[in-house]
Amino acid sequence: MKSKERVLTALDHGIPDRVPIYDMGIDSPIVLKLMNAKTYSWELAIECHKKIGFDMITAWPETFPREWFTNDRGRRGYIDEWGRRRVITEDGTKWYAGGVIKSEEIFDSWNWPDPYIPERYIDVDKTLKNAKELAVIGFVGGPFERAALGREHQFILMDFYKNPEFAGRHMRKVMEYWIEVGKIEIDMGVDAIIIADDYSYKSGPFFSPKIFQKYVLPLLKKEVNVFKKRGVRVIHHSDGYITPLIPYLIKAGIDGLHSLEPAAGVDIGQVKKSFGDRLVLVGNIDCGSLLSFGKPQEVRRVVRETIVKAAPGGGYILSSSNSIHRGVNIENILAMIEEARRFKY
Repeated sequence: MKSKERVLTALDHGIPDRVPIYDMGIDSPIVLKLMNAKTYSWELAIECHKKIGFDMITAWPETFPREWFTNDRGRRGYIDEWGRRRVITEDGTKWYAGGVIKSEEIFDSWNWPDPYIPERYIDVDKTLKNAKELAVIGFVGGPFERAALGREHQFILMDFYKNPEFAGRHMRKVMEYWIEVGKIEIDMGVDAIIIADDYSYKSGPFFSPKIFQKYVLPLLKKEVNVFKKRGVRVIHHSDGYITPLIPYLIKAGIDGLHSLEPAAGVDIGQVKKSFGDRLVLVGNIDCGSLLSFGKPQEVRRVVRETIVKAAPGGGYILSSSNSIHRGVNIENILAMIEEARRFKY
């Protein structure tokens, strides 16, 4: 099978010739090491995905800086279109440093991002033109996370109790933007959509299932339905211990779930047993400890064990538990991919 056919077969709960391999992103320093290059570009990242044996690649729409600043430590940073403050460290990492949507007045006067500007889709277009045999998955956010980061988590979580109308308005604004972004990406030709919307700490969800069902689920369901009506499969991403919310994510209509974080206690074998007939599972190879500090032989063992648990009957795509970040060991990335490619149904 070619990569795209392999991925689409898995997304349809079919059995491909082998488990498809994916990662939501590869940090630029890792791309440079893998490609033995000095200058990063998105074109180089696309070639890196192909070279190392991935079957699928994420196409990223751009989020632009709104206002630049220098903090009291002399670090340069910016406020983006969602009101998130980002501080840039010496190695180029953009750390979240709080939100600026401190009140309804700021929300009402905020200049919200425009989903229709062509410049937002430059890298999406490059991905579709250069990915060739790879399946391309369009990236969007969900209703909660960008609202929570612009507002700050502690405030939006209080809003659910003290000012739910405002929390709802904020999340609807975010959802409406991402619906338009997803529709544009689908019209451009992506093969599937991934909705990234974090709901959980390692210890459990940010909110009770009751709060999720009342405030977040209706918006997420609307977003998922729009994309599925346009003929694509929808994967949902959330880090953390997401297991208590899986039944509600299924109610939202998602086709697949990423990242099934083992360090947060997500048991992929149990998830497969309980939900594998309704969900394609994506992920579960720990990128925090195993891929960063483990030995290649340990990575190979975990990959084999994970495939044995998650792949029977189809509906599994192997991936790390978040992304290939700059702390991941190169040898471990290659061991993960090589071992997955050796496994046959």
